[in-house]
Amino acid sequence: MSMSTPPTITQTRGLAYAPMPFAILSLLSSSYVIYHILWQKPLKRKRLYHRLVLAMNVAIVPLSLTYFLGAFAVPESTPYYPAASGNIQTCTAVGFLALMLSLTVPVYYGSLGLQAYLSIKHNFNEEKYRWIEVPVHLVAWCIPCAISSVVAATENFNPGGSGCSIAAYPMGCDKDPDVACERGGGISSFVLIAGVGNIFLYFMYTPSIMVAVYCLIKRLQREAEGSRGMQRVRELARKQMMANIQHQIYVYLFSFWFTYACTLIDAIHLALTGEILYNLHILADCIFASQGFVLTIVYFTLQRMSTPKVVDDLHSNPSSSPRRGPSVVDIRKNVEAKENGAISSRRSSTFSIFDGTPDQDSPWAQFFDEDDYDDDLETPNNEEVAVQNTISLSRHDL
Repeated sequence: MSMSTPPTITQTRGLAYAPMPFAILSLLSSSYVIYHILWQKPLKRKRLYHRLVLAMNVAIVPLSLTYFLGAFAVPESTPYYPAASGNIQTCTAVGFLALMLSLTVPVYYGSLGLQAYLSIKHNFNEEKYRWIEVPVHLVAWCIPCAISSVVAATENFNPGGSGCSIAAYPMGCDKDPDVACERGGGISSFVLIAGVGNIFLYFMYTPSIMVAVYCLIKRLQREAEGSRGMQRVRELARKQMMANIQHQIYVYLFSFWFTYACTLIDAIHLALTGEILYNLHILADCIFASQGFVLTIVYFTLQRMSTPKVVDDLHSNPSSSPRRGPSVVDIRKNVEAKENGAISSRRSSTFSIFDGTPDQDSPWAQFFDEDDYDDDLETPNNEEVAVQNTISLSRHDL
């Protein structure tokens, strides 16, 4: 890190203290998700998606702590660090955890997309893709731990940024031939590989998986549209499904990128110019420190987006009395509306591409299960049978 332009007093305080409230918010948010899955909704642990979310939040909790404690872990009397009250050991420990967990979290987040793809491909039969769980945990923890161990062994965790990170000491010695490094240096190629790997996780691997999910569902949709006896309600449901899937993917990807975009821009600028934009660095640290809060919003937003809504036009007819139910005239009108292609009773069913089997009553359930779909085309709907019987009796009475 070049110190050719030292930070102002205000900027040093911003680097030290600004991320702290965001880190606390992130810690509390992730702690709530852990509580929600373990105690509020323990049945969720039966599904792979929620177990991966649980593991990701377990990693975010200590990551948030590193952003809160990072400024205090810097060795005492280090210039430009007003909160410095630690030593080399505390700096190395916090830097180790910060680097390892900042790699662990995107591995888990990316694995949610992989899980979504495999679940849809295997019709939500978790037994066919549950095998990915152990490899995901191994990759998420072992590889970041190995990378952090190499950095720690070469004494490259030193004061940098808002706390302790990969840096030589004194700061900028690796860029100035007239200043000898007391600690660190000599791993620029290794750091470059780790940085490219992180960018790959955020901006290549995860979007690629989401594109694969969308293409898979589009292919299933095209195959289903060629089926005999396609009903209008299912056509409308599939159009609604594709729009819903797009929204879920947008929420998933853009919230993920939001937490890392400023950090990436800051890193690119530093690599190209050797200068630090301190205000941008402060903003990037604050956003990244709030990662747990952002991902908690995503977790519950995706669940809300997959909540079904029911709209029953037959019972909402203003001419129908709530006491005596629909009249014969109302029933005839609704039957005629059905025959003309209108939908008298519809259910706006949704599902999450990341978790869960569609409701059996949902048109999307048949969309993923071709056997059930074909059977349903041959079997009249119970509500339709009841309406037809009612209209027949009414005509007989008349």
